[in-house]
Amino acid sequence: MQNLDLSIVIPIDLHRRSWDIYKRIRTFVQAFKNSSIQIIFGCNNQPKFWVNRVKKLIKSNSNIHLSLVDAEASSLSKLRNTALRSVKTKYVLFLDIDIYPDLQTIHNIYKHVIQQPNTLGMFPCLYLSKNGSKKIKKYSTSDFIQHYFDFRRDLILHLAFPSSIILTDMTSVQAISGFDEAYIGHGYEDFDFMLRLFKHKNLIEYRADILIDEPYLAPLMSIGLRALLAQPYLEILLSQHYFLHIFHKKDKAEHYYQQREVNKNYFITKFKNEVLINHRMDKLKLLELFFTLLENKKESPKYAVLWAEIEGHKLRKKAY
Repeated sequence: MQNLDLSIVIPIDLHRRSWDIYKRIRTFVQAFKNSSIQIIFGCNNQPKFWVNRVKKLIKSNSNIHLSLVDAEASSLSKLRNTALRSVKTKYVLFLDIDIYPDLQTIHNIYKHVIQQPNTLGMFPCLYLSKNGSKKIKKYSTSDFIQHYFDFRRDLILHLAFPSSIILTDMTSVQAISGFDEAYIGHGYEDFDFMLRLFKHKNLIEYRADILIDEPYLAPLMSIGLRALLAQPYLEILLSQHYFLHIFHKKDKAEHYYQQREVNKNYFITKFKNEVLINHRMDKLKLLELFFTLLENKKESPKYAVLWAEIEGHKLRKKAY
């Protein structure tokens, strides 16, 4: 594989899911130990026991770095900004520690992005079920994409699109001052970053949609904020440029997840005065644009999962 002028920034907080996250770090180290790609973990310097284990794990890898900072637990924005200060490459890719490190996919999206006029890419992410995650080494990324199109909800929980998997130039990240560190815990720091980056790249205008955040059953039926961020990148859904998210349990009572409502309120307060266009996108705009992309394609029925609003659990015959 070619040498890439690329760093991957990954926030890690070892206060929670410590053993699980350590194993994910180990997977990244094994995947990138002979790569030209720079891996930069933005990490809280506590707890010392786990931080020291990570230091030992990465010490023989010159391309894998640990950027430590005193941060409030689960301050993902601060952890990412800390890692960004160590980036020396022209391009940066933002991943979470639960993303499966597929080197071929990363090389493919790098080539894709540097050929784009705006040097920015946002990529779909398939959230694997517990069962699907057990088969991560049995199936390729292409296999999982096909399983998703085949409605295999025993293997795949859902598709995140838009997602926070972003590859772009460092100059643009610096121009928007990175991530807003006012967000603590789960949610909205990624939407905030994406909105500012997309606007900086002239891909979107701030319109009333940014104040509407509603979940979706099928990505092409999304509305509001998610639809606005998805629109510039619909064509990527027709590609093989997908990432895989490995399953982990969530405790919704945990303080990390409880912060989502606080973050949402801050997000709305921050952006409500930034709205430039008061009317919203038509509800089926994404679907209309996607079908335009599919004109003259005989395989269009293959993509039905992208607009079929079916509750995922109804397609699962066994525990996920």
